[in-house]
Amino acid sequence: MRPLTFLLIFVSASFLIACETQVDIHIEGEESAVVFGFLDPTLDTQFVKITHTFLTDGSAFDAAQIQEMSEYNDLEAYVIVYDGSDSVDSYLLLEKTVTDKDSGVFYYPAQTVYYFTEAVNNDYTYKLSFFGSGKEVESYSDVIGEFTEENSMLFPIVSLVVLYEANNTVYKNVFFRLFSSENTKRYEFSYLFHYKEIYLDGSIAEKTLHFKHSPFITESLLGNEFFEFRIDGLSFYIRVAGIILDQNNEENIDHRVIGKMDYIFEYAGEELNNFIVLETEPFTSWKPEHNPYSNITNGIGVWSSRGKSVFEGKTLSNSSIKEMVFGQYTGNLKFCSDDPAHNGTSLGCN
Repeated sequence: MRPLTFLLIFVSASFLIACETQVDIHIEGEESAVVFGFLDPTLDTQFVKITHTFLTDGSAFDAAQIQEMSEYNDLEAYVIVYDGSDSVDSYLLLEKTVTDKDSGVFYYPAQTVYYFTEAVNNDYTYKLSFFGSGKEVESYSDVIGEFTEENSMLFPIVSLVVLYEANNTVYKNVFFRLFSSENTKRYEFSYLFHYKEIYLDGSIAEKTLHFKHSPFITESLLGNEFFEFRIDGLSFYIRVAGIILDQNNEENIDHRVIGKMDYIFEYAGEELNNFIVLETEPFTSWKPEHNPYSNITNGIGVWSSRGKSVFEGKTLSNSSIKEMVFGQYTGNLKFCSDDPAHNGTSLGCN
């Protein structure tokens, strides 16, 4: 019999970014369903990716470029809603062809996805069910609870400096103090710092620095566990300077314009967290001893829940801007402010 070669789209350790990974499965001649679906109560449409492993005598990479090799024909997949042990509703997943898939190991730009538009909430359990590759494939997932905002996320000003003084600045930390929600196992926080580079030839480039924090993993799924993330003021300026200087492009810079900051909070259910943890461990085969996490009965993949909250357009405080323009770490990087209030001052770009 021919060995089964399996090419699968995996979710990366940052669980909202997908990447493609090759896995060779040395199992004789069995096709298997592959499922990745994440119920997101912050969205009005829920998408599920359903494909299958395939057999090939030739190149797996060549076969992976053929859409029909990995997708089912006329698949009927359902989501069944449970309140405890009672089924209270069910949805036939609709089929959609999307054409914005990036290039890579797999066929592109078109791919088939499945979806439903009914609202989901954490009062119910959701069962995914379909017949594929000769087997009844199913999985159950609860839905994460509502993400609770707090004031520091909503405040429009980011204050990373208490008092600016040349070579004697007093820095400040920004804290986000939170309580976990029901059915939520993992929280991730990152933030973006935007700026522009204006070059000596007059060209302009939009730049973004992305800073990630270590995740918080809850002890239980009951909710109400306290945790916090923070932006360290001193570390922020040190890291900005280090990243920019590593680009080794100062001789071409006329000036840099300070932009906004965005806060990003991402959160996941237990099954997705389990997959993320194991997915970061390298493996190359679908042998039992190398088996990454899956909660799909008669299939491979993950059916779970996730969410994302983004707070955009935060402005650095006046003291924080002074530190960026004149401070000991970033003062030589030609930063300036395009805030009209700073026009004609030493902070302004004009």
